[in-house]
Amino acid sequence: MLTLTVANQLETQQLAVPPGVVEFGRGPARDGVRRVLIRDAFVSRDHLRLESIAGGKLRIINLSTRVPINIDGHSVLNPGAECEYPVPVRLGIGSTTIDVDGGSADAGVENTAFQTIRPPARAAATPAPDLLALGATTPVEEVVGWLETVMAVQKAATPAEFYQQTAAALVERIGLDAGLVLLRDGDGWRVVGMASKADRVGGRAFSQTVLTRVLVEKRTFFAPALMAGSGESLVGVQGVVASPVFDGRDEVAGVVYGTRAQRARVREIGPLEAQVVQLLAAAVGAGIARREGEEEAHRLRVAKEAAEEADRTKTDFLAMVSHELRTPLTTIIGYSEMLLEQATGDGLTDYAADQTKVLDAGQHLLALINDILDLSKIGAGKLDVGRDPYDPASLLRDLMVSVEPLARKNRNRLELDCPADLGRGVGDPTRIRQCVLNLVGNACKFTADGVVRVAARRAGDELTVDVSDTGIGMTPEQVGRLFQAFTQVDSSAGRKFGGTGLGLAISQKLCQAMGGAIRVRSESGAGSTFTMTIRAVLEAAPAAG
Repeated sequence: MLTLTVANQLETQQLAVPPGVVEFGRGPARDGVRRVLIRDAFVSRDHLRLESIAGGKLRIINLSTRVPINIDGHSVLNPGAECEYPVPVRLGIGSTTIDVDGGSADAGVENTAFQTIRPPARAAATPAPDLLALGATTPVEEVVGWLETVMAVQKAATPAEFYQQTAAALVERIGLDAGLVLLRDGDGWRVVGMASKADRVGGRAFSQTVLTRVLVEKRTFFAPALMAGSGESLVGVQGVVASPVFDGRDEVAGVVYGTRAQRARVREIGPLEAQVVQLLAAAVGAGIARREGEEEAHRLRVAKEAAEEADRTKTDFLAMVSHELRTPLTTIIGYSEMLLEQATGDGLTDYAADQTKVLDAGQHLLALINDILDLSKIGAGKLDVGRDPYDPASLLRDLMVSVEPLARKNRNRLELDCPADLGRGVGDPTRIRQCVLNLVGNACKFTADGVVRVAARRAGDELTVDVSDTGIGMTPEQVGRLFQAFTQVDSSAGRKFGGTGLGLAISQKLCQAMGGAIRVRSESGAGSTFTMTIRAVLEAAPAAG
């Protein structure tokens, strides 16, 4: 196992990678080779390649065409050149140093040196720690100051300030010699906050062994007094404490890490310091979760605004297109009616038949345009429902007269069961007529040599219209997708009977807008019954604004 430590003014990261091939640079990985990204203007897109070879050595290849690589401070590897060098080795590129160690840099660290405390409180059932009991020998004022620090850290304006204040709190308030905030970055760690005292003894920034243990066990660990020779990353370190940072999925996203240097009469890191570091780690986790929540809320808000804008554009486009199409269509239909009347009056039956086809096609296209425009208005929530007085019984009787030609086309018999007086209503008679006409038209279309029956009744404020037929009926699967836009009962029905599959979807939405709905009962081969209910008297629309 190789331990790689990359450090410059912008970042510090440490990775443990298996022997093999690894590349370094500012660009993305290539050809599936493991890549370590470095943020340094002097580092090329593809700059350095390391290959493990026998004898504890590395083959070092400079992939850059401009910048040399410094090896252990005394050798230079020019662009395009390569060499073999024993491990460990320090490589320099611009302001970046890359330390490569063979095996673990903390091989001397013993597990018995570490202690732990109660895991971070991530569930309501976990009791809060008794900090005063833990700090029996620590002044209450100092403990209170630590807690105030934890709360102050959470008020940072930006993530960079948040992480840096956390690292500074480890040094300035808890009294450690070095403090780090690290976030997971693929297989390694990235330092996002760093603080240290001026007299801190040198050594590597952090211990990979300690971080791995925190990552695996998801607990806070601290070592009050490390033995000499505990590892290169712990040179000059007397004590260390590390606590996991959890994200919203309860996974370890980072670590808050602090050390105390070896010197005479220095206080050992104890359970109280570990508990406060754990509180800081919890604050960092809360900050990460808050930031993720804000980013997700922003993403959703932007997506919502984009969708609304697209919907407005679609609605405006459809309104414009429908207007541009309906204007000439109205003219075509008008002239077709005039020509048909003249041809019929002159006894020109051949011309009359052709004019009838033109008129039917124009009316069909106009109905399709109206349906698409209605559907777009419904989708945008801009469909207005009128609130005008009307006579339900008179409306249904007039409608049955207008659908007589549809019934005769398939040799069907129409029946109307409607009381003479259904009372008065307040609503949108045009939309009510549209819905009933769609149901009766479908019944006539899917029934041949049968009966189409319309029955109306009123109970209080509820008006119900049943449209039943003796036609082909539907299976339960077909009923389940009946009210989906652009959906036919099956593809063969669309070819045989025509239609776009919009009528029922629009009628259902219209009925819902009028305080009701459309229900259906059907059996394949035994006909169907559609029951339409609406409120006979609609309340006044709420005032705008």
